[in-house]
Amino acid sequence: MKYIILTLMCVGIIAYIIGQPIFRPIHTTASWYGGKADGLVGKLTASGEPLDDKALTCAMWGVPFGTKVKVTYMKKHVIVRVNDRGPNQKRHPDRGIDLTKAAFARLGSPSLGLLKGVKLEIHSYPKSNK
Repeated sequence: MKYIILTLMCVGIIAYIIGQPIFRPIHTTASWYGGKADGLVGKLTASGEPLDDKALTCAMWGVPFGTKVKVTYMKKHVIVRVNDRGPNQKRHPDRGIDLTKAAFARLGSPSLGLLKGVKLEIHSYPKSNK
């Protein structure tokens, strides 16, 4: 009986691990969006919530909405929540993440426009996918 329970526990743990998305840290370019000039503030993001350029959120492909991503540049980092999709892969294939202006400002001056060599790591996945 012990062996049956132990086997079932192992199978359950393996199934849980296999079901988790795999995301290794990547180095990419970050941009920012949502300033007053682009007219996107208040417009709905892909997740359905309004864009708030003062929130620590981002647009990113390949992870579920609600995922928290640690973005590191030089010795600074910020944790952002994915609530939108982007950047546009056809127009900007070298960019891996669009940060809100507030999130970008934690890493560098928005006047830079782009930050090359940022490191993206998954901080946490959402408890449930919507």
